Amino acid sequence: MGIARSWLVPALLACALLVFTAQRASAAPGRSEIALADGWRFHLGAVSGDATAASFDDSGWERIRVPHTWNRVGNYGETRRADANVTRGVGWYRLKFQAPSAALGQRFYLQFDAASIVAEVWLNGRKLGGHAGAFSRFRLDATAAIRRDGDNVLTVKVDNSKPAPGSATEFVVPISGDFFMYGGLYRPVALIVTGTAHVDLLDFGGPGIYGHVTSLSDARAAVAVLARLRNEAASPADVTVRTTVTDASGKTVARREQRMRLAAGAAGESRTDLAIASPHRWNGTADPYLYRMTVEVIGAKGAVLDRVVQPLGLRTVAVDPNRGFVLNGKPLRLNGVTRHQDRQDKGWALTDADHAEDMALIREMGANSVRLSHYNQAEPFYDLADKDGVILWAELGLVNLASIPGRADTPPEMKASAEQQLIELIRQNYNHPSVGVWSIGNEITNWASKGITPSNAQPLMNALDALAHAEDRSRPTSIAVCCETLPGQKDDGRDTTSGTADTVGYNHYFGWYGAGGVDDAARLAEVMLGLHQMRPNQPVGVGEYGAGGAVTQHTDNIRGGKVESIARPQPEEYEAGVHELAWKGLASQDFLWGTYVWQMFDATSDLRFEGDSTDINTKGLVTFDRKIRKDAFYFYKAAWTTAPMIYLTSRRYVDRAYPVVDVRAYSNAAKASLTLNGRAIGSAACADHVCIWPGVRLDRGDNVLAATVEGASDRIVWRYNGPDRALHIRAGTLTGATLADGTRYGSDNFFDGGIGTTLNPYTYALYVMPKPEKGSRRVLGTEQPDLYASWRSGARFSYALPLPNGRYKVTLHLFDPTETEKGKRVFTVAAGDGKPVTVDIVAKAGAGMTATTLDLPATVTDGLLRLAFEGKVGDALVSAIDVVGS
Repeated sequence: MGIARSWLVPALLACALLVFTAQRASAAPGRSEIALADGWRFHLGAVSGDATAASFDDSGWERIRVPHTWNRVGNYGETRRADANVTRGVGWYRLKFQAPSAALGQRFYLQFDAASIVAEVWLNGRKLGGHAGAFSRFRLDATAAIRRDGDNVLTVKVDNSKPAPGSATEFVVPISGDFFMYGGLYRPVALIVTGTAHVDLLDFGGPGIYGHVTSLSDARAAVAVLARLRNEAASPADVTVRTTVTDASGKTVARREQRMRLAAGAAGESRTDLAIASPHRWNGTADPYLYRMTVEVIGAKGAVLDRVVQPLGLRTVAVDPNRGFVLNGKPLRLNGVTRHQDRQDKGWALTDADHAEDMALIREMGANSVRLSHYNQAEPFYDLADKDGVILWAELGLVNLASIPGRADTPPEMKASAEQQLIELIRQNYNHPSVGVWSIGNEITNWASKGITPSNAQPLMNALDALAHAEDRSRPTSIAVCCETLPGQKDDGRDTTSGTADTVGYNHYFGWYGAGGVDDAARLAEVMLGLHQMRPNQPVGVGEYGAGGAVTQHTDNIRGGKVESIARPQPEEYEAGVHELAWKGLASQDFLWGTYVWQMFDATSDLRFEGDSTDINTKGLVTFDRKIRKDAFYFYKAAWTTAPMIYLTSRRYVDRAYPVVDVRAYSNAAKASLTLNGRAIGSAACADHVCIWPGVRLDRGDNVLAATVEGASDRIVWRYNGPDRALHIRAGTLTGATLADGTRYGSDNFFDGGIGTTLNPYTYALYVMPKPEKGSRRVLGTEQPDLYASWRSGARFSYALPLPNGRYKVTLHLFDPTETEKGKRVFTVAAGDGKPVTVDIVAKAGAGMTATTLDLPATVTDGLLRLAFEGKVGDALVSAIDVVGS
């Protein structure tokens, strides 16, 4: 896979089987579709009696509407919501309905847009079949079981049990993932009625017709269309297959008819070549022009037996290791986000309006690409992407593992599940012009890299890549990789999957996971350049990057301490800082075929207890309920849009801990102006879309901050009600605290140098530990443990505290977290112009891990009180600072 490929993408066509409101058939000739949405009964768990029998009494079951899920997971708060339902198991659905009037010989199919994870289906007590896989459409032939007169009883058993030996889901991918697998009939169910000869409805849930561009120029587009047909009659059928293309105004621009005979009870194929003069290209967000393609199956007497309509987009795509993603011959920078399909209180059971709101938020921010992580998502979202010109990275739901835990080689049953779901993904979405790449999996060696299980992933990934190309030779494949050696690191022999697909997207969270702090986010661009140099013939991109952000948690300085990346807290400002630094380096790397922020929306994960939430991955740019756009959302809006905008950050941090603050804004303008309570603060350059006014002193009470650029403005209110001549600082931490006596401490700020450390950090290993655990070390000799929960240390570090001129008393809160003998840590501290004072914490406190304080006088003459710490034996440190006017 070392040689880059160029891909001529098909005339990609969006599935358009007409879906109508409940119990109303379409007027489309030859085919009707009735939504089965209302009137369902539901029961969770075991049932008494045979629930598959038509005569079974389900009157005591819950009345529900489909789409539906029984799970309710994810909330903001440090405890799981009282009404949470995290049950993984069997749910039963039953529906009574009457079949529509239909001509003798017409066929009936039940269509399930998705059922999670494994489904079995009965109609009038007769088993029709089932499906394994949570994310794909499937259809079952119901003709032999349906009653044309009277009630029909449809029974569906779904099982979303966790994969385990002997379970129904043991080998059904994904068998692992950092997201919750909701159960239920969470996408629409419908009854389809069609003629005896028809476009095949049993083609892996696909539309049955598939088109691709064979050549494309300004003068002419050549389109090849494959229609898979089926004749259910007992005798041969002579039919005409008519393929028509109309433009956006409805004018016919191409048509061709083909006569063919379909054998009795057999399938057949029709292949048609069409030419479109002066084609109007589908050109991404700039011009997402769509044609319509109609395929009709016409009987010998001219009756339309079946009719399928799909949008058609004409474009070409290529991926190049140096030019990145190329649309219609021109490089197009894919500024992307990832999207999970769930939302608060609804889980996976979304409406068309929910999908539309998601796409509107994505487009508002300026993203032009979406990675559908980590599975096949709902048809309406693909349709929206076609209409809006958004490029999609469509992904197979194969995550973390290429085998079951404890086994290196993929079991045949798991391989079969992955292959089935990959075919479903491709056939169901083949015709969408928005789909740019097929992804064969995500972080397949994740568990192996952590030493949890052995892995031999390449055989499976090579097979899936080959299958994807057999299904669709017009698009490149991709894979998301997390856990391989980085440029400059020694190869340690771990299992790898880079190179098993045509392109690769690397998932890296510099500045979030690891010990580097927020500034480590700048490494991402450096690492991507190194990976590009390591793989000069393969297109590389960024599959995931980002950080968590809690809208109710805030910090005065994102460099003040270590973030709890898998626990609490996760200040909103820290998330924004990671994105600022990461994007600054990525923006100029034109070789990247795409970059994808993890993630557009907060999403469910019952593995996580972090930020200000439970069962939520907080890395979204928008909250789980879509109500709040976080600061980082507006950073990308500044970077990715051109209409004038400005946004003042930290607006939810209203009650400020300190009277002197740095005011920050995001804008796509070159400079911005700021006022505070009507007073001009001045102009600031907006370098890399960030405008900063440092050291702004707030008034007592409300502070109205207003920022303006040409064509746009923004306004927020902050409040300061603290003392005029005092500062209280928790050193080494991103969060402040308020003591029982009301004294408010801000997070670490105004420092230069040193490292922040937490006394009792959380420990948490995803997929292994059920929830984060915090250490239990205690500092003795204090009734104020919050002041000794962290510290700043270093050979040299200092503070420059903004205070009015005058005399002050400085109180340093100290303890030694590691040394237990005097003389093992000795340092000096100087306050203002005072002489350095020598400190030996253990000697002063009498023991290690014991609190003590040091009082120093200081005088401020230039608006800054300077504290200088210098280690003599070991590092200097301080855990909290009080400065009070005297």
